[in-house]
Amino acid sequence: MDKEAERWWSKDTVAVVTGANKGLGLGIVRQLAKEGITVVLTARDATRGNVALESLKSQGLHNVNFHPLDVASQESILALAEWLHKTYGGIDILINNAGIINLDKDVTFETVKPVLDTNYFGVKNVTKALLPLLRDDTPGGARVIVVASIYGQLQHLENKDYVKTLSDREHITEDFVDSFVNHYLKDVVDGSQKEGGWPNWTDWVNSPVGRPAETYSVSKVAVIAYVSALHNTLVAQPGSGKKINVFSCCPGFVATDINNNTGTKTVEEGADTPVWLALHSPEEGIGKFWADRKVVDF
Repeated sequence: MDKEAERWWSKDTVAVVTGANKGLGLGIVRQLAKEGITVVLTARDATRGNVALESLKSQGLHNVNFHPLDVASQESILALAEWLHKTYGGIDILINNAGIINLDKDVTFETVKPVLDTNYFGVKNVTKALLPLLRDDTPGGARVIVVASIYGQLQHLENKDYVKTLSDREHITEDFVDSFVNHYLKDVVDGSQKEGGWPNWTDWVNSPVGRPAETYSVSKVAVIAYVSALHNTLVAQPGSGKKINVFSCCPGFVATDINNNTGTKTVEEGADTPVWLALHSPEEGIGKFWADRKVVDF
């Protein structure tokens, strides 16, 4: 861990990590727990979540708790928020890691909707529900980190109007990002993604996951844009007494189930940037997209 910044965190610092029973999410929880803070590991499957919890405890990490969370269920999200409030009173760090991709499937409404519900709407809904719980007195400001991907960079979009609008990051709004996602879903139903200028993964022979990456890419464009929109909203609300730093980041091509373990980075290497942003929260680049501890192009 970077020793350049002052160590502000303690056992009373609370971090929440979504999609954390395995892979990158579990790696993020492990690194945060090793720093001595209290970490809430969340996962959709309670059995798998508790197995992950026990594995961490067996490694001497007893400062981790588990709570079930299905990011695609508003009821589940609100149940987590209520439990966090009752248990801790507030939180300091939220890392939205949960994400899916439908491998080896055609691009249809049935395969696309769950990806968008998890990777975009899930991130947005979890963040909105937990924002009121972010503490006013977190040193340097509370943190929200969204794990995205270089697949979400605008160079993958062929719709020049969207590229132009999304490039103006200081004026992105949540409503616009919603319309972007819903437009894609409509084009999927109509079978007109190519005409709509969405990522053309059919011809990208080097894609490790094939055509379903089209939807994954759209979802990651959306969450990177959402982080900018959220930052814009927070900046426009001065005087609230609460400072919240928001970032999106790419962990790199990490070997996990989402890519059939074909990635070139270890989980520990992939967890480095999101954990660094969570603990050191640089003053520059808030609301921006990060990789390898640096701001990179959207």
